[in-house]
Amino acid sequence: MKKSFPFLLLAALALGLAALRSAEAPKYGLAAGNHIYAQQLVREIMAANPDLLAAGLHCVPPGGDRQAIIASTLNVIGKPSDPEDVLHGGTTIMPSPKGPKLGVMLPLHDRTGKEIGSLALQFKYPAAADQVKCFATATAIRDQIATRIPALAGLFTPTPGTSLPP
Repeated sequence: MKKSFPFLLLAALALGLAALRSAEAPKYGLAAGNHIYAQQLVREIMAANPDLLAAGLHCVPPGGDRQAIIASTLNVIGKPSDPEDVLHGGTTIMPSPKGPKLGVMLPLHDRTGKEIGSLALQFKYPAAADQVKCFATATAIRDQIATRIPALAGLFTPTPGTSLPP
C-alpha cells in the first residue's frame, strides 16, 4: 500500500484537475437541439450545397448585447462570436491551415438589406480550387437566404412542431 500511495495521489490530482477543467469549460447548445428558424436555414444551406463542410449564423440574440453563434452545423450554439467574426460590412476569406478548407465570412442581411450579423461558410477546398468561385457561391447563398429573413427577430422564431426551451 505504501508503494502505491504516490500513484494514487497523482491519479487523484489528475482526476481533480480534469474535473476542474471540465467544470470551467463553457457549455454550448447542440445544433440538433436548436429549434429556431435560423437553424432551419443552416440545414437548408447545407443540403443545397454539397461543397460546404460547415455553416453558421452569428447575430445578437434577443436580450443580448454581443454577437453569438445562433445557428450552426457545429455544437457551439450560444458561443460568443470571436472579434474577427463581427464584420460590420466586411468580408473575410481564409484558407485553413488544418486541411483543404476555405472559410468565407460575409455580412448577413435581412430582406430589406439591413445588416443583422454574419454568415460563416466553410468550403471543401482542394489544391486546384478557386477562391473567387467559392466567394461567388458564398455571396449567392447569402443573398438567397436574405430574401427569407424578414428581420433579425424572425431568425429566433421556433420552427414548426417545436418550442423554445424554458
